[in-house]
Amino acid sequence: MKILIVGTGSIGMRHLRNCLAIDHSTSIAVVSRSKSHLEEFPTIKVFGTIEAAFVEQQIYDAAIIATPTSLHVENCVDLIENGIKKIYLEKPVAQNLDDVDSLVALAQAKKVAVFVGFDLRFDLGLNHVRSLLEKKVIGNVISFQAEVGQYLPDWREGTNYKEGMSAKVALGGGVMLDLIHEFDYLSWMLGGFQKVYGFHKKIDALGIETEGISVNILETKAGALGVLSLDYVQKALNRNSKFIGDAGTIEWNYVTAEVKWNTHANQEWQYFDYNSVARNDRFIAILGAFLKANSSSFDDRLTSLEEGIQALRTVIQAKNSNNFEYDKI
Repeated sequence: MKILIVGTGSIGMRHLRNCLAIDHSTSIAVVSRSKSHLEEFPTIKVFGTIEAAFVEQQIYDAAIIATPTSLHVENCVDLIENGIKKIYLEKPVAQNLDDVDSLVALAQAKKVAVFVGFDLRFDLGLNHVRSLLEKKVIGNVISFQAEVGQYLPDWREGTNYKEGMSAKVALGGGVMLDLIHEFDYLSWMLGGFQKVYGFHKKIDALGIETEGISVNILETKAGALGVLSLDYVQKALNRNSKFIGDAGTIEWNYVTAEVKWNTHANQEWQYFDYNSVARNDRFIAILGAFLKANSSSFDDRLTSLEEGIQALRTVIQAKNSNNFEYDKI
């Protein structure tokens, strides 16, 4: 299999190593502005642009886009126009909705399968929660709470966070797009949203252009009400969710890799523990599913382009609602 990886930042390098780990016979080329950090891969071809990667009628079986958010749509269009038929697009799809409909139309016209990198759909704990919800173990979900927070300066070791994508509006940064995973996995497990209202603001202490905290109220299509909180300020990573049904409660904790639940009939907590699973196993799993997928047959945990855009629409709606101001009481 021949794969083109566009972008070799931290996530691009993870995908590169994982592609090689999955199949050592895989042939990989990359598009990167720099070659110095690729010296450990002497056999990999490095191109400065997407156009250069297709010289001499090069053909690739799949492509992975791991560039800043602001370049996603442009890069995806370039790859489709050059004949790529399967694309893994890192989340979020874009920083706004300006060109997403035309991207969908182009992908459909060219019969290109585009999947979005929402790897939390491959988290074993969330999959266990989803199974419990589908089996109605806690009855009908009435409400839910979700939180994720981590101190932005600690995210990418050895880099100046104030110069990175997360800190820059033009690059598609901000906690709401960075942590869009939460909007996606909640929608995926609960059947979609019908209403969202959000509040967000900058954190002065971080000294960045983008919002550093966001609190959102959501209503699912089934009528459940929930709260989602995102931030760049918690020193220790915190990522969890709770689902309250009319017959019980389920709690998921990403940090401890644990799911627990009880019911009205049985108040004793039951547990699902998966802390022996490495974080990278999730990335291996989603990448493996992508490489095996085609437009008509794929793992249902993979996020379609349309689903990825729906998550983006939810974030944009939440951002826009923040502009409404109530009169002082």
